[in-house]
Amino acid sequence: MSDTQSRTPQKKKRSGSEKRQRAKPISVRVNDDERAKIEANAAAADLCPSAYLRVAGTGTQRSSERRRPTVDMTLLAQAMAQVGRIGGNLAQFLRLANRGEIVAANDLDAAVQEARAFIAEAQKALRG
Repeated sequence: MSDTQSRTPQKKKRSGSEKRQRAKPISVRVNDDERAKIEANAAAADLCPSAYLRVAGTGTQRSSERRRPTVDMTLLAQAMAQVGRIGGNLAQFLRLANRGEIVAANDLDAAVQEARAFIAEAQKALRG
């Protein structure tokens, strides 16, 4: 018998956690009215639609389930515009400084105050 035949085959090692279970999707087709009702009921229960359907189907709720935060796109667009404006101002100051020109202290101070105010507003909004 050769050396390779005498060895017992070893089991392949598992990757990842043995406790982890793979989720298996269930697809359900609904019309626009049904979808709107499901989403409204889920929002009223403070759940995402998939969690709402899981609770409705099983009668139990996972401890980790909660509604995903929604993003107000108008506020996001305003914040991105403000970030762009602040970034543009800072870029202008850097351009002047690289050319060896002196930037007025009150202009720098105003830009710093504006950036600090934006950061404070953003932190307040993110905290909810």
